[in-house]
Amino acid sequence: MADTIRLYSRDTVKTGRYAMIGAEPVTAQRVWFVLHGYGQLAPDILRPFDGVVPADTCVVAPEGLSRFYRDMPRPDGSHLQRVGATWMTREAREDDITDAVRWLQDVHDAVMAEAQQVTATGVLAFSQGVATATRWLAAGHVQPQQWVVWAGGLATDIDHERLRKQLAHTQVTLVAGNADPFVSEEALQLSLDRLRSWQPTAVAQCFVGEHRLDGSVLATLLAGLRAS
Repeated sequence: MADTIRLYSRDTVKTGRYAMIGAEPVTAQRVWFVLHGYGQLAPDILRPFDGVVPADTCVVAPEGLSRFYRDMPRPDGSHLQRVGATWMTREAREDDITDAVRWLQDVHDAVMAEAQQVTATGVLAFSQGVATATRWLAAGHVQPQQWVVWAGGLATDIDHERLRKQLAHTQVTLVAGNADPFVSEEALQLSLDRLRSWQPTAVAQCFVGEHRLDGSVLATLLAGLRAS
């Protein structure tokens, strides 16, 4: 008779990374927390922000806790050149969700402890980061003035009533490129309907492009963040 394989989980200590662009937290009046997409690193998601961040704004990008080589192994080692990160996979899914939410809150609390002059905060999530941002907001720890949902799927395994309360005074914007292969018109409308079930004033905005952040749209969103 074959032996039974037993699988266990334990908490451990892991070093996470985050990147920043714009003002230092100590002088910032506005702070954005930006969640990257699948296969990106923290600096990757911030590159489109270069040149469009207002002088009084700090943009913070926490990095997913799991990094990996984005290419399949090759004999010459060339697969080692591209590294990406992910927020979670279906393996040990609940543990990854718990760790990600806790990590985001740790970064948020550390930045905000320095940012004593801040009058408004925003959360912008791209692609895979959207589901993680949904869970983070639904956990009830953070209440931003603005939440930008950019070309990603919303999490459904949340406390919907708590999220409604968290978003009661939040401006919600759904953004996607008009040629994004991952976001159909139907999917965009479904996401907008779901967002409006949490925050009735949610709006959608499209730009000419594919699955990426657009600098001109970012500039408008960053400049428009105001205290509620």
